Amino acid sequence: MGASELYYDQYSYEIDDNPYEIWKRLRDEAPVWRNEKYHYWVLSRYDDVMRASRDWETYSSAWGTVLEIMSAEPAQSTLMINNDPPYHQQLRQVVARQFLPGSIVKLERELREMVVAYVEPLVGREEFDFVQDFGRWIPMDGISMLLGIPREDRRQINQWADDSLFRAEDDEKTTERGMAAMGKVHAYFRSILADRKANPRDDFLSYLTHADITEADGGKRPLTDRESFEFMILISLAGNETVARLLSNAGVLLARHPEQRQKLRDNPKLIPQAVDELMRYEPPSPIQFRRLMKDVELHGVTMKKGDNVALLTAAATRDDRHWDNPDVFDVERERKHHLTLGYGVHACLGANLARLESRIALEEVLKRLGDWTVDESRLVRTRTSTVRGYSHVPVKMVK
Repeated sequence: MGASELYYDQYSYEIDDNPYEIWKRLRDEAPVWRNEKYHYWVLSRYDDVMRASRDWETYSSAWGTVLEIMSAEPAQSTLMINNDPPYHQQLRQVVARQFLPGSIVKLERELREMVVAYVEPLVGREEFDFVQDFGRWIPMDGISMLLGIPREDRRQINQWADDSLFRAEDDEKTTERGMAAMGKVHAYFRSILADRKANPRDDFLSYLTHADITEADGGKRPLTDRESFEFMILISLAGNETVARLLSNAGVLLARHPEQRQKLRDNPKLIPQAVDELMRYEPPSPIQFRRLMKDVELHGVTMKKGDNVALLTAAATRDDRHWDNPDVFDVERERKHHLTLGYGVHACLGANLARLESRIALEEVLKRLGDWTVDESRLVRTRTSTVRGYSHVPVKMVK
């Protein structure tokens, strides 16, 4: 790549390792940029990504939101994230109550006990993996508590989730490993659906199996088996990978910025603010795709109806048109809407749970463990087209 050549794609390992200068150049030089290899536009400025996120009538999710699985025709999916209103809102209302702050906070005691159970074995160890020994399990257990997934099944589901997202470099196709993993996930939740239909329990999985949906005319009907099944898939997997990568980034950033870590030790009330700063500084979900429903002219460039558009959230969250010193990691930064959890009708359903899990995880780590450094030479990134973070973060405790 020449020094003056501007190029971005989410499949490049080299770009994924260090995308920051490219993101800045996109914002400054080409806020509407065309990837000719994979045939999509990129929006990278905060205001543009925010407006597109809000304007579902122009930037549609109904063709899919992940490039490699976007369809030529509307997906005809019952998956909430692959729909627009009114059906999207009807689906969302089925589960929205379970994700309200008042419902999520009821999980705090159990979540904290679970986090402590992962942290305590690390006390006194000289080295451990911040992801494999700790961070990757927190969100899987959290969402499993909410849904009612048996404890003995959680680690296998977590591994299937990892495998399903893996992407080879410079290849937009789903890998055989990923397809096999999703096949196993589907088989698992089809068996869960059949079990809960025959033997309902007092858990969220049973609720999803027997819930009603309110249709546009106000009438109610039972969820179809497909709707129930896809809810189970979405809820169990969506928040798992993103929060795991958020915590992996926390392990790295708090080691690289020990002065920020000390601020959190000195004032734990800053931790919720720090969670938002982690989301802004290194969004675990850096890119989302949409399909254009009409021609759009923006910054002197015309994008055509039917084109795919990438909303590059991770670039938008570092836009100096919106933040002062956006490339500085600052746990005391004034909180603004950072777009990492979406905006408008597609705002993240699990935002309250993600924040709670992340806050408790950081509180207990900082309370029970000392300072740590990261072995930068052994960091391993997660290689997907949709989630950004680390699968291995080897840390060494500071004596």
